[in-house]
Amino acid sequence: MQADDLHETAAASDAVPRPTAEAFDPVLEVLKRDIDFTLVEKNLQLTVEQRAQQLVNATRFIGRFRPLVSAQNR
Repeated sequence: MQADDLHETAAASDAVPRPTAEAFDPVLEVLKRDIDFTLVEKNLQLTVEQRAQQLVNATRFIGRFRPLVSAQNR
């Protein structure tokens, strides 16, 4: 059986794909504890335009500090 045959067999069956080893990575599980998923959910409810505007606003905010940081490093 070749790789193409395996792919076709897997696609033809209605089996639910099994989770990969990465899905149960213990490091990721530890990091997930520190994520505020309410913020993730809130951002997912925004439109693409609203997310883009947030990105623009964050970029402008960070841009205000660049001159200060570069002046401090001199």
